[in-house]
Amino acid sequence: MKLQVVRFSLVGLVNTAIGYGIILAAMLLGAGDYLANALGYGLGLSAAYLLHRRFTFGQPWGADRAEAVRFTITAALSFCVNLAVLRAAREAGFVGHPLAQLAAMTAYSVSFFILAKSWVFLRARQVSR
Repeated sequence: MKLQVVRFSLVGLVNTAIGYGIILAAMLLGAGDYLANALGYGLGLSAAYLLHRRFTFGQPWGADRAEAVRFTITAALSFCVNLAVLRAAREAGFVGHPLAQLAAMTAYSVSFFILAKSWVFLRARQVSR
């Protein structure tokens, strides 16, 4: 479990750097909080799936459609958590603030790990028992 959290974190750092870079660039180009956030997460989704399924959760077999759908749903649900945190930050007066984006990204990551481990990569969980 600890190694899996470390691997998840490493993939997350790579994805966060990419996503946060896209978010900041979009905001500098005039995009609002929500659009910038959506671009950052949307563009990183495919890379995240491939890295998490192989590196984080060690899936040795090919991906199947059900797993990809569960991953996409997990990303969408986690993104909703992200947006809820971003909205709360905006209502607290942090409109367009980079730290609000970081708080939202953290909430996304925690919810994503829980769902990925318990629901998305079922075969990895079943094999490790």
